[in-house]
Amino acid sequence: GGALVILISTIFMRTSLFQDYQQKVIPCSPEEGNEFIALTDAHLNRFQEAIKFQTVSYDVHNSNTTAISLLLTHIKDNFPVIHSSPLVTLEMFNLSSVYVVQGADESLLPVLLTGHIDVVPAEVDEWSFPPFSGSVSDGNIYGRGTIDNKNAVFGILEALEHFLESGKQLKRTIYFVIGHDEEVMGLYGAQYITQELKKRGIRFAFMIDEGLIVLEEGTFPGYRGPVGLIGVAEKGYVTLDLIVTHLGGHSSAPPKDGGAIGLITDVIYKLRNNPMPHLFGHGIEVPMFEHAAVSQSIFMRILSSNLWLFSPIIAAIQSKDDAPRAQITTTMAFTKIVGGVKDNVLPNSAKVTVNCRILPGHTVDDIIKHIEKVVGNIDLKIDVLYSNEASDISSTDSEGYNLIHHTIKQIYPDAIVVPGLLTGGTDSKHYGELCVDVYRFAPTLISPDNVRKRFHGHDELITVKNYEQTINFYYHLLQNLDKSFEVKHHDEL
Repeated sequence: GGALVILISTIFMRTSLFQDYQQKVIPCSPEEGNEFIALTDAHLNRFQEAIKFQTVSYDVHNSNTTAISLLLTHIKDNFPVIHSSPLVTLEMFNLSSVYVVQGADESLLPVLLTGHIDVVPAEVDEWSFPPFSGSVSDGNIYGRGTIDNKNAVFGILEALEHFLESGKQLKRTIYFVIGHDEEVMGLYGAQYITQELKKRGIRFAFMIDEGLIVLEEGTFPGYRGPVGLIGVAEKGYVTLDLIVTHLGGHSSAPPKDGGAIGLITDVIYKLRNNPMPHLFGHGIEVPMFEHAAVSQSIFMRILSSNLWLFSPIIAAIQSKDDAPRAQITTTMAFTKIVGGVKDNVLPNSAKVTVNCRILPGHTVDDIIKHIEKVVGNIDLKIDVLYSNEASDISSTDSEGYNLIHHTIKQIYPDAIVVPGLLTGGTDSKHYGELCVDVYRFAPTLISPDNVRKRFHGHDELITVKNYEQTINFYYHLLQNLDKSFEVKHHDEL
């Protein structure tokens, strides 16, 4: 009885005294009387024209380089202050652009901002408006690249043009990179630039790349408002071919094991029913829920304030749906299968391609060992086609993180801000070695359903209002770079 009373008292004491991680910020809006950039027809037209350039990357060696070059010319023609400022230098690396905006204090480590102008292909027939039209309808701007990632690139350009036009100079130098091949691994853009900057001894205090977003109301457990997610880590990536061989022969006398196709289906079945273990309680989900705790409903607040006890319950909640589950485990997706050439012939081999997204805390080697253990006595060959390990986890207690948090709250005052894990891939995987901390965030306001539908999907769009918010986010980010954000250290309760 006494132990139970102590346990309950501890739970409620921690809940009532738990740290509020949310910053109190004056919002950026015309009503508040602070500096706010109202979207003009000129802003909108520049962005619409950018969408019209079909800057498609098909594969590593096949991109629409003509369209990319024309878009770079469009940028130079439409941002005259940037391209004439004595504070700005521009260097080209293949078709990627590196702008250096000189700060006044050279003792400060610079900051890196990145985005990309290449896009994935679009199936024209599936769109409500032509995917490279930049059409505006019902307050929405349609087109490939509107949220991935020309919105961020042009948001930064508009913000920087406005900032320099005022005659100001930043204290801290910023590097702004416009990548041209992010959608196809960034080998000739981000990877090449990283190698060159490394030779020059360049280091960054932190970087901000595309990544997580602002989720619309009612999408985070126990909180009804929007949620700004700052990506503090990125999953790794490995593609494997799993191959089984067999004697083959005539289909009139099939073996009990089903032959090569039967065995490869057994492999798939075993792996589907024995996924990689989740690591809930040991990763990013801990600060994610703790930073939300004070803002959540009472039930979720109790759970999030006491993860030492209630981690299994939240892990079960996260495991219900595909997207939350991907935040706490390494995933395996079976993407291609090959086997058989004739309807009455047993093939000598069968192959399945598996794409795995690697949770920080797991490695490529862990995945291969897991597959070998689960498959057991099936003779399986494993070929690694491409891999990169999961990123390090960046600090949630740094000036860089607090700067982004503050700026999100200026643009989205009703949002809570929490750290998160990016399950896709970005150019930051290359730049990471140059940075103390790496953050992945773009100020796109969207629902989880539309994340799945719009990114790389049909009818990609951004609202006119959200494009205005994007410009203001980056403008206030530039202003906030000159401010000092106290790094808060919290004692355990």
